[in-house]
Amino acid sequence: MNASPSTLEPDEPPSGEFTPRASLVAQLLEPDPDRRRGALAAARNRRWIDLYNEVTVRAVIVDGDPSSLREFEHALTVTGRSHTLVIDDGDAFLLLTSPQRTEIDIEEWTRTVAARAGVTVVAPIGSAVLGADEDDLQRAAEDARATTELLRLMGGDAVGTTRAEDLGMWRLLHGMTGSPELVAAASPAADELWHAPDQMRRITVEAYLDAGCSVVVACRALFIHRTTLYYRLESMSDTVSEALADGMQRSTLHLGLKLLHLSDSPKRSDNATVNTPAGGTATITPLWTRQASKRFPHSMP
Repeated sequence: MNASPSTLEPDEPPSGEFTPRASLVAQLLEPDPDRRRGALAAARNRRWIDLYNEVTVRAVIVDGDPSSLREFEHALTVTGRSHTLVIDDGDAFLLLTSPQRTEIDIEEWTRTVAARAGVTVVAPIGSAVLGADEDDLQRAAEDARATTELLRLMGGDAVGTTRAEDLGMWRLLHGMTGSPELVAAASPAADELWHAPDQMRRITVEAYLDAGCSVVVACRALFIHRTTLYYRLESMSDTVSEALADGMQRSTLHLGLKLLHLSDSPKRSDNATVNTPAGGTATITPLWTRQASKRFPHSMP
């Protein structure tokens, strides 16, 4: 990776003729949309990020003491100067990377820097794309943060992607606040499968629905023969069989199972407590219910 020894990019004007880099970077997520847009335009004009191409925005949640967090941010800023902008967003570090400028694995680089700084990356790193035609960072930043939070709740394997653009149904569910009681009322079949002593039934139905009801794809995911899959499906209760046979009920069953996964996550709650650099605590509201941009310390429970 390349790091400029100078505090200024080669194409930046001399000191005193422009807003300092750190101040301008901080303005990228200002509450004032005009200031955000102005900062993004300036960052592009100064070639800190690509002017004509998409930029990948990643949200990184880390845990560590205040001095280690400062060291982590500094190391990212210095070693990634040629390809990545680093924003301290309070509840996460946002990394804005121009893919055309580097061939390194950004996530591997981030984790390596974190390990050297003595901090822990506490969740899979979610990302979102800032389009070349977008003039405001806020949408992509929120999508990246929401993706990382979802991955922290569910784990990368459960969701199947780290890109906001690929979340599909998970994006809808992530914004919902549905109780198990609501799911039971909407889809008795989902409630039955979720609470069944034999979870193989639920696993089978979920894999079948995830596969778009393709027997071949479902069998491959479950590592079973199609005869076994047919037997399992035919042995379902009348409630589940009826749901699978009806298009609307089948969709509700699928969504209900995914929503139960989210609701059952031990990390999901209406509020969470985090440690502050001063040794105290602060309460944060999850991203799906947050009404306004706030700033929080990095250290997570």
